[in-house]
Amino acid sequence: AFGAPIGLYLMKQFMSGIPDSLLEAAKIDGSSEWRTFWTIVMPNVKPAWLTLIIFSIQTLWGTTGGVYIFSEEKKTLSYAMSQIVAGGVARAGAGAAVGVIMMIVPITVFIVSQRNIIQTMASSGMKD
Repeated sequence: AFGAPIGLYLMKQFMSGIPDSLLEAAKIDGSSEWRTFWTIVMPNVKPAWLTLIIFSIQTLWGTTGGVYIFSEEKKTLSYAMSQIVAGGVARAGAGAAVGVIMMIVPITVFIVSQRNIIQTMASSGMKD
């Protein structure tokens, strides 16, 4: 998700939302470009970074990678889920169980970072 268009757009929107007066004040105070970036810009775009990280985790969690898996012991949950679902109605219970297990990680990540996600959504539509 870091290279995806939505990630670039999200970061661009957040960085364009930082007031120029804040950056100018840092420059007047003698802050270098890097110091301004790390101490002023990065804390202000933290919610966007966390949202991007969540998108990346979600994308990686759902990737099957079936072409590269040759061993039964090294199957990912996504790959096992696709094989179970392909098995038909007889394996529906096992598919539901794997589906519930696969939901645990994304839901946990969301619960832990919910405050930052809400902050990102709330400030993404604001205009000066």
